[in-house]
Amino acid sequence: MNDRLQHERIMYRFRDFLREKFPYPVRKIGLHTRSGCPHRKNRFGTGGCVYCYNPGFSTIDSAATGVEKQLRNGIESARRHGFNGKFIAYFQTESNTYADIEQLQAWWRTIDLFPDDVVGLSIGTRPDCIDEPVLALLAEFAERYTVWLELGLQSAHDRTLELIERGHDVASFDHAVKMVQQWPAIYLCAHIILGLPGESIDDMRQTIHHLNRLRVHGTKLHHLQVVKNTKLADWYHTGSVNVMTADQYVDLLVELLPEIDEHIVIHRLVGDIRDDLLIAPRWEVPKVRVIQIVEEMLRTKGLKQGSRWHHYSSDKNRAF
Repeated sequence: MNDRLQHERIMYRFRDFLREKFPYPVRKIGLHTRSGCPHRKNRFGTGGCVYCYNPGFSTIDSAATGVEKQLRNGIESARRHGFNGKFIAYFQTESNTYADIEQLQAWWRTIDLFPDDVVGLSIGTRPDCIDEPVLALLAEFAERYTVWLELGLQSAHDRTLELIERGHDVASFDHAVKMVQQWPAIYLCAHIILGLPGESIDDMRQTIHHLNRLRVHGTKLHHLQVVKNTKLADWYHTGSVNVMTADQYVDLLVELLPEIDEHIVIHRLVGDIRDDLLIAPRWEVPKVRVIQIVEEMLRTKGLKQGSRWHHYSSDKNRAF
């Protein structure tokens, strides 16, 4: 391995984006609004995507009350543990644009109460749960903060979205992306799941290429995880769903990361599920080690993020 490759950036991770953007450390504070999801039978009920049991996807206390209190507690906890940087307020759980515009404004304006601490706003939601008033409001915050809007796609194949009961098609996601792109100050992050039932490596590669062509700013990669209290758990127990070992997932990431446009920020490589709700896969290898192994294997193979995408596209002059 030559010295240049040893020190070259292998992938464009979110921490790299933050270091380029800010002269101080920045981390996220997860917030819970109990906003619910329009795809479930009711705001707190069952239904929705086959893999989703919302308490499993965050360690945020579902009984937490008040965005201001959660944010203040998160800042104070970080300070007690010696963190002296700034924060991004991350409205993480459920569909965080599923409320009237006045309520959204009240939640998001809480960050103005912490001018010395908060430098960013990140909103997780569904592509069928945004509209022009929501984007206009986010654009107002983007005049003063770094703003990320996170939209779940999961797969760029309608047959898969129908199977997992996602509740929208690929065209709906594409339409949402085009809406967001009318507000260039808003960064857009797309979520995808690797290893969904019935999908091949080539299917997953096509999903990544779809995001490349849409010119999203970032992506979160999740491996398929089986969570208690879901339809996917029922499928798993009947043997109709397979999950990946840590080694298989490492190999998959090494295969797919070179397909991701080098300008796309990798917000996440490995999904997180509350341990008490996770059924499978249960890896002995910790998340941080999985990422280290992926980086080591890419270096060994002389690969990096985007190194294969240029074989498919000659558009090398993108600017976000």
